Amino acid sequence: MTKDKNRYSLCPADLREAGEGIFYSDRRFVLADRSIIDFLKEQAQSVPRRRARLCAHPSPNAEQHDMLIVSHRDTYVAPHRHMTKSESFLVLEGTGLVFMFDEDGTLTERIRMGPAQSGCPFFYRMPAGRFHSLWIESEVLVFVESTKGPFSLEETENAPWAPGPDEAVRGKDYLKALIA
Repeated sequence: MTKDKNRYSLCPADLREAGEGIFYSDRRFVLADRSIIDFLKEQAQSVPRRRARLCAHPSPNAEQHDMLIVSHRDTYVAPHRHMTKSESFLVLEGTGLVFMFDEDGTLTERIRMGPAQSGCPFFYRMPAGRFHSLWIESEVLVFVESTKGPFSLEETENAPWAPGPDEAVRGKDYLKALIA
């Protein structure tokens, strides 16, 4: 099994861009290797939101969503919550801080995360209805995120007490103040 071990691996040419930095494959069996992470890193450098993802699920309407995501340290993840869905998060490379908030915006948890070999927590499952955000400490954070589909913007609530997703400069300043 040496010669054929990667015959199912994706290459960037196998991907189609469905939105800015959002890539899908038409393959039923999605197998990613280092070349896909490198490709996503390049893409994250070139898009305004500074993140790119491989969606391993076939479409936004799929029942299960599994994504390989690369977020650059300039990425702003606005505090938000998923009203009816939990999400799982697994760090492969880099470090970041996960922030959790109560209903009025009070910071309740700040957790440094990294890959398993870092000694930091590397996995979480966020319950539905919990406000959370992410601060990327390293140049890039590579992680896997999973949640139940289908995707619907109406099922995500951005925190009313924090800058919104389109206010990256203000948002990064807001999160930076939570680090101290």
